[in-house]
Amino acid sequence: MSLKTTTLNVFLGCCLSSFLMEILMARVPASANFVTFLQFFFISLQGLIFRKCDMLKPKIPFKKYFILIALFFVTSVANNYVYALHVPSTLHMIIRSASSPASMIVSWLAKKRAPKVTSAVGSVLISVGVAVAMYGGATLVDDNKGNFMHWCLGVTILLSTLFTGAFTGLQQEILYAKYGKHPDEMLFYTHVIPMPLFLVIYPQLKEIGSSMSSDMWLIIALNIISQFYCTQSVHDLATKENSVTVTFILTLRKFVSLLISSIVFKNNLTLLHLIGTIFVALGTYIYFDFFNSRKQRPVNFKEK
Repeated sequence: MSLKTTTLNVFLGCCLSSFLMEILMARVPASANFVTFLQFFFISLQGLIFRKCDMLKPKIPFKKYFILIALFFVTSVANNYVYALHVPSTLHMIIRSASSPASMIVSWLAKKRAPKVTSAVGSVLISVGVAVAMYGGATLVDDNKGNFMHWCLGVTILLSTLFTGAFTGLQQEILYAKYGKHPDEMLFYTHVIPMPLFLVIYPQLKEIGSSMSSDMWLIIALNIISQFYCTQSVHDLATKENSVTVTFILTLRKFVSLLISSIVFKNNLTLLHLIGTIFVALGTYIYFDFFNSRKQRPVNFKEK
C-alpha cells in the first residue's frame, strides 16, 4: 500500500471515528469508557482470530509491553472522562493538537538532547495557541453557566494525557529500536493485555450497555469499525514514515476534525478559538521546519 493511500486511510478512518464519537458524546456523555471497552474488545478479537498461530511467540517479549500498556490504557481512559466534564469538543481537539511540544519536552528530558531552534519556537507558539483556546473555552463555560471547576479538571486531565501520550510514543520508539518494527503485534498486545482492567468499571459498563437504544448501537458499531481502521492505518503509516511526519499528519487530521465539528455540529467557535487555532497551525508549521524543507534545491545538471 502506497504512502498516499495509507495517509488517505488515516484521514478517512480517524475523521469518521471522531465524527461518530462526537455524536455519541452529545447523546450519551457517560458512554466513552463503554465505547473504548468495545474498541479494545474488537481489536483483541480480530487479533486472536488472525494471530492465533503466533500469538504466544511475540517478537517483543511480554514483559516489555507492560510499561507501554499502562501508559496507553491510562491515556485512553483518562481522555474519556473529559467528555463527561463538558469540555467543548473544539477545545478538546485543539489542546490535543499540542502533542508535538509535549513529545519534544519528553524526548528532551529522556534523551538529554536539546531541540532545534525552530522546534522550540514552534513549541512556544503552539503553547500560546492552546492557552488562548483554553481561555476561550473558559468564556464559553461562563456564558453557559456551566461548572467552571469541572472545566478546569477536564483541561488538567487533557494536559496530563499529552505527556502520558508522549511517554507512550517514546516507549514505543524504544521497543521498535531494540526489537524491530512489529506494528500488528503491538496493536494486538496493547489492546488484549489491558482487557482485565475493565473489570474495575464493569458495573458502569453493564449499566450503560443495557440502556443503549438500537440506533445508538448502530453508531457504536460504525465507530468501532472506523476506529479499528484508523488505528491500523496509523500503525501502517508509522512503518512508512518517521515519527515526526506521522505526528504532523495526525495533527492535520485533528484540524480537519475540528473543521468538521464546527461546521456540522455548530459548536461555539469563538474568536479566541480561531486565534488559538491559527497559533497552533503556525507553530506546527515552524516546529517541523517546513520553511527550510520547502526551499528550492539547486538544479544538478549532471543528473540530466
